Amino acid sequence: MKGYTNTRLNNNTIKVSTGIGSGALNGLTTLGGMPAALFLLIACIQPAVIRGTLTALFFFTDIYAFILSFFADIVSMTTIYRTLPLILVLPIGVYIGDKFFVKSKEALYRQVVFNFLIVFSIFGILRIIISI
Repeated sequence: MKGYTNTRLNNNTIKVSTGIGSGALNGLTTLGGMPAALFLLIACIQPAVIRGTLTALFFFTDIYAFILSFFADIVSMTTIYRTLPLILVLPIGVYIGDKFFVKSKEALYRQVVFNFLIVFSIFGILRIIISI
């Protein structure tokens, strides 16, 4: 994937297909961001747009998943109480990530995100295999 881009992928049919595939994968495995992130990485889109799009995607899908999980009694008040301290520390991580993003070059950004997706996918696959 090093240096691979495909400008022909940036059309509405591919975008809708990626959204449907991402939604289906999210419903099955909670890894729905992977197809969307991969699409954004190879569709020759600017890193700032990729970052903003993924931030919005994960924000809205996490809210949606939280609401569904809360009403399905998967998330309890104990979970919410345990999460509150993490929300307080979150801005520190965002600040650090923003400093790295501003200084990074586009090729390095794409490579780091791609490698992160690979590692994250491997952990997701292992989690599914272990639970079988």
